[in-house]
Amino acid sequence: MNLLDVIIFLVLATAIWVFWQHRQQSESAQKHAVFYCKQQGLQFLDIRREDTRWSFKGSQPGWRSTFKMGFSSDGETRYEGELTLHNQRLVGVELPPFRIPGQ
Repeated sequence: MNLLDVIIFLVLATAIWVFWQHRQQSESAQKHAVFYCKQQGLQFLDIRREDTRWSFKGSQPGWRSTFKMGFSSDGETRYEGELTLHNQRLVGVELPPFRIPGQ
């Protein structure tokens, strides 16, 4: 095994680790979004990753990601909110103004 093999192995291992971290964070984001929508009486539609960066904010360094969450309040109109996660922890949720059914 020469130096090039070691470098290739480290790059591959790092890529696999980053992919695994992003997958875990995406699954956590979906769980948080579904729970939040259920708690607020909204219909969860979908979620997608908008931005990810390495961050040293909070108690530990990690991935800070922003997700766009599709939801509906009346079953007809689609709205898009924003979830922010640091590693697996939900940092914040921002929703646009939406119509409450029956009002």
